[in-house]
Amino acid sequence: MDLYVFATPYRIGWDYYTRAHQHTFEIKSWEEAGEMEYVKQHGIAIFLMPSGMLGTLLSLIDVIPLFSNTIWGQDANLAFLQKHMGASFEKRSQPWSANIRKEDVHSGDFLALSKIRGRWGGFQTLEKWVTGAFAGHTAVCLKDENGTLWVAESGYENKKGEEVIAVVPWDEWWGMALKDDSNPQVAFLPLHPDVRARFNESAAWEFALSMYGKPYGYHNMIFSWIDTMSENYPPPLDANLKLDLHGIISETEKRGMSFNQLLTVPEQDEWEYSDGKSTTCVAFILSMYKAAGVFAPFTESIQVTEFTIRDAYMLRIFEDNATRLPGWCNGEADGLPFCQILGEYKMELPEYNTIEPYANMNENCPSSPPTYKRPVRC
Repeated sequence: MDLYVFATPYRIGWDYYTRAHQHTFEIKSWEEAGEMEYVKQHGIAIFLMPSGMLGTLLSLIDVIPLFSNTIWGQDANLAFLQKHMGASFEKRSQPWSANIRKEDVHSGDFLALSKIRGRWGGFQTLEKWVTGAFAGHTAVCLKDENGTLWVAESGYENKKGEEVIAVVPWDEWWGMALKDDSNPQVAFLPLHPDVRARFNESAAWEFALSMYGKPYGYHNMIFSWIDTMSENYPPPLDANLKLDLHGIISETEKRGMSFNQLLTVPEQDEWEYSDGKSTTCVAFILSMYKAAGVFAPFTESIQVTEFTIRDAYMLRIFEDNATRLPGWCNGEADGLPFCQILGEYKMELPEYNTIEPYANMNENCPSSPPTYKRPVRC
C-alpha cells in the first residue's frame, strides 16, 4: 500500500493505492484564481511517502507520545533524542535543584532549558532534532539598580495564554520552574568576566523594556534554522514543509528566485512582521547582547536572528574557568563546564563555549542530523 500526498501552495491532499494501476486524484475546484495559475505554471507537487501507509502510521506512533504529559511521554522523548541525536540522559545524583545565591548571578548570565514531557517537551524535542540544539528554550538574567534579580525571556506565557516577551522577578521565574510538570532541566551559563566587563547593563535593560509584551517570534524561528538549500532538513523534510505560504511563493517567483533560495536569505535583525517586532527566545537574548556590546567589534555584521539555541551556547563568551563557577552550581559533581541548577538528567551542550564571534556568523551553516557537522566560519 503506497501513500501519496498531493500539494500546491494552497492545499494539501492525500490518497493511498493498494495496487499498481492508473489512478486519478481529482481536484474539484480551485481555492482561488492564484492556485489555478500556479498549477498552470508549475503543476502539482506529488510526494510518495517513503514508508508507505503502515510506515507512516508507525512514524506517527513514534511522534504522538512525545506530547503526552506522563512518564510514558517522558520516556518517549528521551528515546527519540537518544535514537536521533545520540543524547545520553545520564541520571544525576540528588539534589536535583541548586540552592542559588542571587549575589553570584549577574546581568547577562544565560539560562538554557530542556523540557522532556508534555506539550512543550514534545515541541522542544522536535525543535532539537531539526536544529541540533541540546536545549529547547532560553532566558537571561538581569539585575536592576537596586540589585534585584530578574529573568527576561521571549516565550513567557501570560494570563491570556499568549507567548510573549516578559521580564519577571527571579523568585517568580524560579518558582515556576520548580513546579513545572514538563520536568525541565536548567543550565546556568555565566558570562566570562571579560565579557561581563563590557556588558552595558543600562542598554540591556533599555532593549528588554522596549520589547516587553511583544509576541514570541514564531515568524523568524524557521529562518534561524535554515541557512542552506538542502542541508538543514532532517529527512524526510525539505523546503516544501512551508507550502501553505502561497503568497510568499508567488512573490519569490516574481523576483526570480525559488522558495528554497528564499529560506536561505539571512534574516535582518531590524525586519518587522505584520504584528510588529518579535523574536524567538534566543534571538531576544542575543539582540540584548548586541545592544549591550557583547559582540563588539562585530555588532553591525552579526544578524542574531540567524542563530539557533545551539549557535548561542557554542559562542565563546561564557566562563571557561571551573574554579570561578559558584560553589552551589553542582558543576563539579556533574563534571560539567557550566552550572546545572535543575533537573533529573545531566544536560549536554556539545561544543559549548568554543566559537569566537565573527562577521556574518551562522549565515550559511548546515545542520543535518545526526552529526550536525558545522563547517568553520559558516
